[in-house]
Amino acid sequence: MSGTSSTSGRLPPLGNRPVVFALVGGVASGKSAVAKAFEKLGARVIDADAAGHEVLKDAGVKKELVDAFGDDVLDKDGEVSRKRLGALAFEGPTRVMRLNTITHPRIKERTTKKIDEAMKDGKTKAVVLDVSLLLESKNYSGKYDVLVFVDCSEATREERAIFTRGWARGEVARRQKHQLALDEKRKLAQEIIDNNGTLDDVQRQVNDIWKRHVELRK
Repeated sequence: MSGTSSTSGRLPPLGNRPVVFALVGGVASGKSAVAKAFEKLGARVIDADAAGHEVLKDAGVKKELVDAFGDDVLDKDGEVSRKRLGALAFEGPTRVMRLNTITHPRIKERTTKKIDEAMKDGKTKAVVLDVSLLLESKNYSGKYDVLVFVDCSEATREERAIFTRGWARGEVARRQKHQLALDEKRKLAQEIIDNNGTLDDVQRQVNDIWKRHVELRK
């Protein structure tokens, strides 16, 4: 099973502390839907995307992003446009690295604080890390017990990205090439969830994982 850690090192043995699940998968694979399924069972979800929204409002981050990618990253209100930023940053590996250097340390700081708070809550049975580039960033190595791979076909991910995110066709593949290969993520995972079906299908699979790792460990 994958290792666990806190801000100062590895998390202690499971004992009575919450089980920590980490979600990985392809771009637009539906990790948020899986996180919500865990949340329905009582898990506390640590959403790095929410932390990312907070980070982009930071004046210092805005300046660094404008310096790196130009004024086009800002919308008419002077806020960072995630859509524009993504389009500009994913033009090449050097730009992706620059974006990650600016944002990831700040996102890690916020999410790590939330992880520590959840671990100290005696009522929390499980914690779910919904973090983009969780494996690629290496910022969360040792911070989870169970790695869950969210499996979803490229065609389904493409359609979801187009209709729910407003992305252009081909954007999923363009961003995916800057991430760890899906086969590698799958090999590292202890659990796999098929997210090509309905939300009810996802919930049933999450229920089974919950029983194995949360309920049956008592």
